[in-house]
Amino acid sequence: MKIVNVETLACDAGWRNYHFLKIETDAGIVGWSEYDEGFGSPGVSAVIAQLAQGLVGQPVPGPQRFYAEAYSRTRPAAGGVVGEGIGALENALLDVRAKALGVPCYELLGGKLRDRLRVYWSHCPAWRINHPKYFGPPVTGLDGVKAMGAEARERGFSALKTNLFLFDDGPAHAWRPGFAAPFYPELNVERRLIRNLRDNLEALRDGAGPDMDILLDLNFNAKTEGYLKLLRAIADHDLFWVEIDSYSPDALAYIRQHSPHPVSSCETLFGTREFLPFLRGNAVDVAIVDAVWNGVWQSMKIADLAETHEVNVAPHNFYGHLCTFMNAHFACAVPNFRIMETDIDRLAWDDELFTHAPEYRDGHLLVPDRPGWGTDPIEEALRAHPPKAGGGLIQPRPRH
Repeated sequence: MKIVNVETLACDAGWRNYHFLKIETDAGIVGWSEYDEGFGSPGVSAVIAQLAQGLVGQPVPGPQRFYAEAYSRTRPAAGGVVGEGIGALENALLDVRAKALGVPCYELLGGKLRDRLRVYWSHCPAWRINHPKYFGPPVTGLDGVKAMGAEARERGFSALKTNLFLFDDGPAHAWRPGFAAPFYPELNVERRLIRNLRDNLEALRDGAGPDMDILLDLNFNAKTEGYLKLLRAIADHDLFWVEIDSYSPDALAYIRQHSPHPVSSCETLFGTREFLPFLRGNAVDVAIVDAVWNGVWQSMKIADLAETHEVNVAPHNFYGHLCTFMNAHFACAVPNFRIMETDIDRLAWDDELFTHAPEYRDGHLLVPDRPGWGTDPIEEALRAHPPKAGGGLIQPRPRH
């Protein structure tokens, strides 16, 4: 079975675009993956186009051979958008091979260990604050936050994750200086932010009740001193984890040593080489793995490495439905699974873009058993929602 065509497609996803990779074979089997260019990673499509030149006309390679060759060819600039391009191709090749065998992708990963995956409702209430045009009802204040906590509980979810917001200066808005929103490179943590964070957590708890696990994502929005200030200020809250992004394993290990809450991190890392110092340095309680970026085959190796350090893993998953299915195959096949991220607030047209949508029951995602990833993009539907220019984190913003 040989590859005859590699193609990328995109469609409008509200505040960003969805991106897809399609691999066609001479056997009529089509493999798909989803990737991203909105999370600070423009140019992944260009990487795919370059690497695809070495695939067309060749037999479908196994994931081990493909990664070894692609990594060798790009070694001087490993990781980043290059790593994401490799991951996208790896994931589509896995879909091809699984469909050729008529089995779900998890069978290529050693088989599934569980039929359903506990999930947390992510960006609660971030999407309704940041993007009320696409996700509703809009949340403009703490009453809306409390209502979202209650909604998550009433819809059967047992965990949710929130972010940093300001509520005391007009309608609620996000605090994301780590992503230049606002531009504040100092990343200092002031009393106002602490006060607003406590208000947010208290409103969520009031709405969600005592049995809801609450996760907090601080992203890249502080430095070591600031993270410690925030952690001390919320020590009295019962949190499932606090998520902290950092490229310094030493700094993160220091934070973890002084944190009253479990610490998760690593969602922006590539490969075992980048994960190793965080695991060896005891920097995390839970390692977050982006299988969309890394490729599911490589993510299995990362999970194995985490297991040798007695650390569980959690998929990073805030993309389209195909990514949710890809992450489900990864999560069901690793022994050291903690919990899976998912976005329950969806675009009005999300479900029409795919042959199958994720199925949730009692706060869990059901693992599909169809061949391949278990869902495919519908090309006619993608064309009905043409991609927009820009979008995501790097879209232009007015300067103040």
